[in-house]
Amino acid sequence: MFVRGSRGRGAEQSYDDAFVQAAEFVLGPVILGLIGWFLDGLLGTAPLLLVVLGVVGFVGTGVAHYYRYMDRVARHDEGKPWTRRTHRAP
Repeated sequence: MFVRGSRGRGAEQSYDDAFVQAAEFVLGPVILGLIGWFLDGLLGTAPLLLVVLGVVGFVGTGVAHYYRYMDRVARHDEGKPWTRRTHRAP
């Protein structure tokens, strides 16, 4: 049995989200690093592509998480008093 939040999402969904985010942070750079390692073996450029693709995977994952977080915060803050703009007459 899981406790439901005010938006109807249970704790189980929160745990799933956290697991997916952790897996993305690990698997993205690892998979791209492995592709780089394979390409390094073919091209004889070891470890250049392994490092470059691993860093690209890490940065790409970080950027994706940042934009997802900002979108989630914007949706959460919709209609809240601190997001309303007051229009003042000049």
